[in-house]
Amino acid sequence: MKLHNTVFVISMILFLNTANAQYNCRPLEKVMRGYTPVTVPDITQPGEYCLTHDLKVPRMYVFSEGGERSATGSVMLDIRTSDVVLDLHGFVMSAEVLGMPGIRAWGEKGRLSHITIRHGSIKSRTDSAILLNAPMASLLSDFKAMYDSPQTIGMAENEFQKFLKKLPPSAIAYQKTENLIDHIRTEADTIGDGVKCVSCKAIGMDGAANIIRNSTIEITDGHAAIYLFGPNQLIENNIIIFKGKAAVESAAAIKLHQADGTIIRNNDIIIESMGDAAPKAAISLIDSKDVVIENNRIYGINTLVKNWDEKSSSIEKNNEFRSIFRRPLAIGEPGVH
Repeated sequence: MKLHNTVFVISMILFLNTANAQYNCRPLEKVMRGYTPVTVPDITQPGEYCLTHDLKVPRMYVFSEGGERSATGSVMLDIRTSDVVLDLHGFVMSAEVLGMPGIRAWGEKGRLSHITIRHGSIKSRTDSAILLNAPMASLLSDFKAMYDSPQTIGMAENEFQKFLKKLPPSAIAYQKTENLIDHIRTEADTIGDGVKCVSCKAIGMDGAANIIRNSTIEITDGHAAIYLFGPNQLIENNIIIFKGKAAVESAAAIKLHQADGTIIRNNDIIIESMGDAAPKAAISLIDSKDVVIENNRIYGINTLVKNWDEKSSSIEKNNEFRSIFRRPLAIGEPGVH
């Protein structure tokens, strides 16, 4: 009996320690900012943050204004400092309101680094899911798609030139940011109404040596599921899904810019698009040399890589094209099972 009681006490101590460790963080709670309910306005201090329950920003209707109100310019969560761990503890952050992305990180004095987002789901019904220092586009054709209207003549060329001036001169000039996305389920632009969100991506990051692993990443009618700028990235053990219409001609499940030495391995890459609306390849490379693409399974498309310039190159090993009917189901735990 004494042994039984001792075991029970030890078990309870271990349970309480685990529970305390799980919630030994600053929880994110929803507050009001103007008309839009959001999470904490900004994360401005390094540290560990977490969810203790699901957070949802619902759709807003103002019938006097003609229906659904947009929250364009707002974001569900802004991160404005480096050295942040955000553990969702299996909960969901969901931006249902029109025009709102999920998580955005940006710094006024350079790229933010050492940001970890793990263990949960991040969804945006009409916009991007995770943007860490992420530029909007790469090619002139991208900008033309973004500013394609009679009211914006010449703007695409102007914005493209501004982008080129800010772009590092080469891959080796990128700051090492070492951000991590792990065991995350992201869904971006899930509205699925056939309207292309030209700048939308499920995950966009800028900086060297970032990691995306063990996650399920999905974009609908957008730019890319994963869109990375900078060298030596690692993308592994993910289910990556591109649905619907390609927003730009270089749209892809994975799009890389100045990403020399990046490794893409052991992913399930699924293209659920048809005809002229489909991406031209599973992976788009722009000024990216020696990208290693190995042991991936590709569904719904017969072209693995398209280089959008003469500088880009890839090293391809043991990749397998499979019928779309063999694609894995994006259920259960995120990532490759």
